[in-house]
Amino acid sequence: MILQTTKYYEAFLDYYKKAEKQQRLCNLGTTSYALSDVNDPLMENVELYDVVERKYAGFSQLINDCVYGWTGNHPYWPKMNAGICTNQRRTIATQWTNKALDLECWLYLMLFHRITGSGINYAKKPSGYNNTIVPLFYQCDSIEDMVEVMRGYQKPFYTSVGYQFPQFPKPIEGYKRGGDYYLAEIAPKLIRDLVKTLEYPRSGTSTFRDIGGWMLNWNVEHGLKQYHFQYAAFVADIADWFPHFVHRDSMFYYGSNSKACSSLMMKERTTIKNMDLLMEKAMRDTGGLPYNLEDVHCDAIRWCENYIKPGADYDYLDRDRIWSSCPIKDHPFGRQKAMLELGLVKSFNDTSFHPTGDTVIKSQNMTIEEYKARVRGFTVSST
Repeated sequence: MILQTTKYYEAFLDYYKKAEKQQRLCNLGTTSYALSDVNDPLMENVELYDVVERKYAGFSQLINDCVYGWTGNHPYWPKMNAGICTNQRRTIATQWTNKALDLECWLYLMLFHRITGSGINYAKKPSGYNNTIVPLFYQCDSIEDMVEVMRGYQKPFYTSVGYQFPQFPKPIEGYKRGGDYYLAEIAPKLIRDLVKTLEYPRSGTSTFRDIGGWMLNWNVEHGLKQYHFQYAAFVADIADWFPHFVHRDSMFYYGSNSKACSSLMMKERTTIKNMDLLMEKAMRDTGGLPYNLEDVHCDAIRWCENYIKPGADYDYLDRDRIWSSCPIKDHPFGRQKAMLELGLVKSFNDTSFHPTGDTVIKSQNMTIEEYKARVRGFTVSST
């Protein structure tokens, strides 16, 4: 079957090339974002669209610091060695240098990071260190030690800024939150059972969906909801830091943003089979792997919607002037120049949030078709 792609697929390929360039020059390199020469004001001002591999995304920065420490093995060592890093990274990486943990502990740490929100706050630079206690685990030598650190911690260590939590079980006596109960009593058993499965004599033959499916079934067998979003991120961690356990080129899962992106990029129905076919095409056209491309989908849809998280380090930006180079001018969602020039909003700077979905056109009682027709009849300025 040959899929019929849309103009959004071509836009995705254009975005991928720009993000790949920024990953090389700015994310891993020392070029400033403003000088990355991708001809995209949004990407040159917001440090979110600079990655085509999960390992280098904001939500994985902390894990890199813990795994590699302050050593030449760190993927950011050229920058670190040149003094181009935050004091936060310097402190954490130094504390974790040469830290020896067994597989169970490393996997528990990574699952803990994903379950508690991956430290994400897209309004901050860097974005992956928000409300996290994972750095404190450098004091620990076992899962039980990590659990004790968690139980004794009095400040917030979950972040839902740009993230979503699973439906935790109800806490038992001794726990105020279901998340704490899960992390202290349930996750350790899950990890130990998983390690036995990964180290089975046929290790290395598992796909992402093999491992993820095993984890989802484990949850059901233990009376839990299936944590699709968080477990998918965790299985990707296995591929990044323990790649011998998984076929890294196997098909991955699709989150809600990725599904939304896929639905725009192809004319066929958004089924798993069709998304897999689209993914195979994207692999050929970009050279990327499915688990990385799925994350690029999520950033690409934000790029189309001109996403800037107001607050903290991005409050200084004029959201009436910073736009992506996405060629699709009648995209009806998010923050669009056409919405401003058509008078649907007075200013995007007047709100403390990014307008999600069809918030703007819905506030004007317009349908998607009506909005697109208005845009087609109006020339959006190029400045």
